[in-house]
Amino acid sequence: MTKPATVLFEKCPLCGQSKITIETSRRLPFSKPKINHCPTCSAEFAAKGANHFQLLYCDPNKIVDKHDCGDRVFRGCYLGATLSKSEWQKISEGGESNAFSKFLEMSEEFRRGSLPTYPAEGLPFPLSEGEIVYYVSSPVYLNEQQAYQRRASDKGDFFLTNKRLVFAHQTRLLSVSFEEIEKVEELRPGFLVKEKGAFEPLLFFPPPYDPAFAALQGAIHNFKGRN
Repeated sequence: MTKPATVLFEKCPLCGQSKITIETSRRLPFSKPKINHCPTCSAEFAAKGANHFQLLYCDPNKIVDKHDCGDRVFRGCYLGATLSKSEWQKISEGGESNAFSKFLEMSEEFRRGSLPTYPAEGLPFPLSEGEIVYYVSSPVYLNEQQAYQRRASDKGDFFLTNKRLVFAHQTRLLSVSFEEIEKVEELRPGFLVKEKGAFEPLLFFPPPYDPAFAALQGAIHNFKGRN
């Protein structure tokens, strides 16, 4: 027997339509409460610590009107995310999580060429005269031909300088001068870098909420502006 359901979210964070409710057992007062799925979009949540909840399941076909999943996979899908109740409520009102909002702000700055400068100590490669480090991302996965698989053998560290991108792999060091880049393109959940004369492009997959692609665009913008 369960107690009457209580409301967790007045509006589902994903579709913004139905309430998300919680049921607790009368017979087992210390049992874990059951969070009912959204009756409109089928979103499922689970309690994760004090006042935090994780999105376990969602159906993109049912929430496209509120959060265009086709546009969000690279930029910050909420599937698997654990956020506070207040952050989920903010999302239910059409807002974004703090991490995603920060990601959007940083991406906008980086695309304009407003990039940070990182220390040069401890780099796995030497810098040429006048070369500085703009951005570092890790772990980033590289897969030149196949779909995104997150294999350990593809994992490495991604660096951007004012002259090139460098991928420090377990077995090799890949360096691509901005002069040799023919095209860059966002391909969710990563991005593509095509070198001049290369048969296959390079595909890079950074961590979620990581503005590495925006940093690459900004670095190339700055490079072209000086040349």
